[in-house]
Amino acid sequence: MNNVLSMHNIYHFGCVSFQHLNILDVRSKTRIPQNCTGAIAIIFPYFNKNAFGGNISAYCSVADYHTVVGMQLKSICDDLSARYPDHQFVPFVDSSPVDEVDMAVKAGLGVRGKNSLIITPLYGSYVFIGEILTTLPLETTCFEDKGCLDCGLCRKACPGGAIGRGVATEKCASHISQKKGELSAEETAILSRAHTVFGCDICQTVCPMNKDIAETKNLFSDDIFSTVTAENVEKIYKSRPFGWRGLKVLQRNIDIYNKKDKV
Repeated sequence: MNNVLSMHNIYHFGCVSFQHLNILDVRSKTRIPQNCTGAIAIIFPYFNKNAFGGNISAYCSVADYHTVVGMQLKSICDDLSARYPDHQFVPFVDSSPVDEVDMAVKAGLGVRGKNSLIITPLYGSYVFIGEILTTLPLETTCFEDKGCLDCGLCRKACPGGAIGRGVATEKCASHISQKKGELSAEETAILSRAHTVFGCDICQTVCPMNKDIAETKNLFSDDIFSTVTAENVEKIYKSRPFGWRGLKVLQRNIDIYNKKDKV
């Protein structure tokens, strides 16, 4: 298995037994293979200095990870299936039946931050998580979460005060930026304070565990676009991770962003 992963330039991964996975009650649960033995958890780093400085989250500045990671995982599964034809390999990215951060921590890939993101030693929290659920016998681990530094900087910096014992999503600027329809006055104020059109990186940029991390030289090092405007949004949105949310949400957020300095 390791040889197949290295052929795809995958070096940051770990395996967790099925009994230690936190299974979510979601529709994708039906895709879990019968007699599943566990998960191959993989991180895909995306940190690039050119992804910052605009008005969208860094993860939105790079190519759509749903597509990029999805294609990579499918290719890996195809090769694993060819090598182990008696076993099943089912890829997941984002719409997963597994608590992905919990899985990645147990796989030894990092710790959970107070903002509920995985923080890895080499790439910080600027990673996407993907996994392959399989019936193949795996050499598994189950690391305990040692937690972050608990410095409190993310709590203090959060524009909505969303970070406490967990994250109150209704106060999280990233979550608010994804909501459809009209926003409340409080939600609009939080989004305005975050200075963002989509997503929010404030809790990550202040995190000391994200200092001096490695820049990514991989699938996400090209096609970087960090600023969205009323003029370019229709042209670019379908190729970005926020494309699934639709044009109206983005146009609403752009309007809020443009008004923030006039209030």
